[in-house]
Amino acid sequence: MEQKSLRKKILTKKSYYATKTYNIIEYKPNFSYIIPTLFKPKYLFKIRKKFSKFLIQTSNPYHLFTRQSFKSLRSYAILGIGGNKGNVLETFWRLFNKLKNRNTIICHSPFLKNPAFGYTQQANFYNGIIWIKTNLCPIDFFSYCMYLERIFKRERKRAFKNAPRTLDIDILGFKNKKITLHQLRIPHKEWSKRESVLIPLKGLQ
Repeated sequence: MEQKSLRKKILTKKSYYATKTYNIIEYKPNFSYIIPTLFKPKYLFKIRKKFSKFLIQTSNPYHLFTRQSFKSLRSYAILGIGGNKGNVLETFWRLFNKLKNRNTIICHSPFLKNPAFGYTQQANFYNGIIWIKTNLCPIDFFSYCMYLERIFKRERKRAFKNAPRTLDIDILGFKNKKITLHQLRIPHKEWSKRESVLIPLKGLQ
């Protein structure tokens, strides 16, 4: 009874957004997995705390998942999310609630805390991967993601390149398609160069 009461109290105060309600697992120096303890995320994969160096030999993130059990993943979109301004963990959970209004979240990675790149004199980033089922077409889904960034006060015109931001949403892949438009390129051209994407994505296999 006390346990239920305590859980209710925690939920009421929404303190599950605080870092103290996560398990923190060091992946390597300056990189940590942030894993919720109260709300078990939908993982399709077993977390690897450590794995050997790997080479990316494909421009398509879906090709990393070659086992037969992963074939169904090719019908979903892959989102990379990140931020380092404000309460980012709270932003992520609120983003999930927004996404579920029009889509189905299949699974998501643990959150990864990692150093900023580009302009390094700023707070560490939190990053994660979401596999999502959507009925939207690629263009509408891209517009929808930009709309969500605006809701969470993402500034389109930043003070300088790689400035701090409340929320980044990158479409890393969309149903295993290749799309090249003026403002939209899928798969995301930088996905294989960023540890903030590769560690959550590859590390969950």
